[in-house]
Amino acid sequence: MKILKIILSLLIISVTVIVTYNLVKGLSFDFLEYLEEKYHFLFLTLITQIFGVYFSSKRWRHCVESYNEGKKILFSFDTFFFLNARANIINNFLPSILFGDLSKLISPNKSRVNKKTELKFIFIDRIIGVFTLLNFGLVSSVYLGLISINFLFCLILLQIIFFIFLRRLDRNFLKIQSIIFFIKKLPTFNVFIFSFFSQLFFSISLFIQIYAFKESLSSLKDLFTSIFLNFMGIVPFSINGWGVREWSAARISIDSFDHDILIISSIIFGICFSISNLLIFIYTSINKDSKLKS
Repeated sequence: MKILKIILSLLIISVTVIVTYNLVKGLSFDFLEYLEEKYHFLFLTLITQIFGVYFSSKRWRHCVESYNEGKKILFSFDTFFFLNARANIINNFLPSILFGDLSKLISPNKSRVNKKTELKFIFIDRIIGVFTLLNFGLVSSVYLGLISINFLFCLILLQIIFFIFLRRLDRNFLKIQSIIFFIKKLPTFNVFIFSFFSQLFFSISLFIQIYAFKESLSSLKDLFTSIFLNFMGIVPFSINGWGVREWSAARISIDSFDHDILIISSIIFGICFSISNLLIFIYTSINKDSKLKS
């Protein structure tokens, strides 16, 4: 099993590198010139991504806070912020979101009994985030003409039917009672509001990069393009969307000008994602050490 995991990981890394390399090798881009002329856009991208991580951390904490069993693992917000940033850094380099998400278990909670509860909340938080981004992506797909509005309504209807089906299931069905419990007793509405703002800020951070290159030529379509590319990043068996976003950018671009801008913007977005989370990680680490000394 371990050998299979290693082979799969190496395959994902190889495919990601090959796809990304083939997409960027023909691009004409001067990074030093970019830093000199558009550094303020880079700063704005980092700020909006930090807000995205902030709201996703708020979502996670409020999800835990919504249930009685979560009281045992309800840490300070700074701790959730720290754990979230660390997980995002790991996810941005390793070929599975599992590595980063599992790293969240290395927390102030030292009780083995409560680790199962902690893992359950991590999993549910991930599902809420994916659910939010999925619907963001579906709406953007309609605007970009990739799917029809009738198809969108069908998918929304299927989600509602699936949700009702899960709520009516017996809690012991297939031993997924933990998941069904969350479906039967949803977290507070704030959790979904925070999830909405989290994905919105991540999408805006990518839009800022597209705007940096297009400026006056930019339009509302570019915002929906950013949402769609952010949505494509949730494709499983990828390194946090690397290669998938760039490939998607190449597929939906309308001309060579658009093609180059979308790919470059997507790559800068991915690099900034590591930097923004690293800044959060450093800040929360220093803040934690300062509190311990005082």
